This record gives sequence, C-alpha cells and structure tokens, in this order.
Amino acid sequence: MACIEGLTSIPAGSTAMLANALIFLQLSINATFALRSSFGIGARKHRAIQLQGAAMMLLGGLVCAAVIRWSMMGSIPHPSIMISVGALAFVASLGSWAIMLRHSSTPTGLGTLWRAGRSDAVSNVAVIAAGGAVALTSSNIPDLVIGGGMAALFVLSGWRIALTGRLEAGRPG
Repeated sequence: MACIEGLTSIPAGSTAMLANALIFLQLSINATFALRSSFGIGARKHRAIQLQGAAMMLLGGLVCAAVIRWSMMGSIPHPSIMISVGALAFVASLGSWAIMLRHSSTPTGLGTLWRAGRSDAVSNVAVIAAGGAVALTSSNIPDLVIGGGMAALFVLSGWRIALTGRLEAGRPG
C-alpha cells in the first residue's frame, strides 16, 4: 500500500498522501526493528530502538522538504485521487490493525506496532479530510497543513524514540 500511495502522491501533488505513504513505510521499518529488538538483549535492543527513531526523523524530514517544495510550486493537489487512495489505504490499515489487535496489550514491540497501526488509520482519515478540504477551497493549504503536521509528528516521535533508546542504553542492566 505504501508503494501505491507513494507513487500516486507525486502526480496527485499531495504532501498529505506522501506523508501517509511514508507512515506505511515506517510501519514496515518498525516491524523489522520490533522483531529485532524482541529477540535482542542489551545494546542490540537499544541500538534497534535508536535506529527506528532515526528512520522516523529522516522520513519526517523528507516530508518537510516536500511540503516546502509544493508550497513554493503553488499547485493544487487532485482531491479525487487523495480521497480515493486515502479510503483504500484506510481499508488496508483496518485490515492490518485487525490482525495486530490480539497483540495490543503485549509489552514487546508488537504492542507498539498495534498502536502505530491505529495512528496510521487516523492519518488515512486526515488524508481523506484534506482531499475534501482541497475540493471545497480549491487551495493547496489544507494539504500542506495536514502533510506538514504529519511530518512534524514524524520528526518529534522519531526524536522521542531515539532519545528513549539512548537513555535506556545508559541505564545499568
């Protein structure tokens, strides 16, 4: 789904769709690091957490760059593409979320993935709302606001995750 949404975000001219596609990509990265940290101990586990945070910050930075670029271009995204792809991504998120539901209370990284999947479903709704707002206003502002907000959350969340991994690495045993 990340590939579909990522590839359609460029011709659609939507930063919100791009951010949402990168959230899907981040979920895959999170799954890899969650599995790695679940089987790791000590430094390996903390390093995986730090890398997860760094990946989130990098992806957030890419979306920030897209927001700046598309705001300078001034082009209006295609709301019909935003709404239809956002709805398809929402259905995919609900399917993934349902699969992970049984792990929602586990203390391992799988519980974190469940919460991330829930956030992804919310971001899909934000893309749909941005598409509707773009259609109503004939402006790129709603898309830039949603995309910029998602990028900011990426960077801040990545920072917190990386910091948590670093702080836990400094604690004795």
